[in-house]
Amino acid sequence: MAKEYNYEWMTAEEVVANINTPIKWAKNTICPIAQLTGTADPETYRKAHSLWLKLKDAFNAEAVTYDPKVYDSRLGSVGEVGRREVLRSAWWDAVSEYPEEDYDTLTAIVEILHHGETLETGKILFGS
Repeated sequence: MAKEYNYEWMTAEEVVANINTPIKWAKNTICPIAQLTGTADPETYRKAHSLWLKLKDAFNAEAVTYDPKVYDSRLGSVGEVGRREVLRSAWWDAVSEYPEEDYDTLTAIVEILHHGETLETGKILFGS
């Protein structure tokens, strides 16, 4: 039986080391992340991890002034401070330095690895 993923890959190298590890993902899908994303390129996962670290920092920093009634989040956040959904195109524009042709793959990796993760300031969810 495949192990259920629980946000335990904390570094880019841990992600890279597990590219081909069968994992139980949401909705009982069991497969390696490389199969879900369509890439096994280690550098792509390193880029996604770098992007994640920037998003994580921005998400936590935003919590200080975030007001769900104002709708002024650079990340496209909606919801309460402790459980926010971020909009893919908004968070990409706010934190990415990568070319647009990397958008689909990098955002997929970040969202697969971190959807529902509880960070310092709340749970991060990903919307379209």
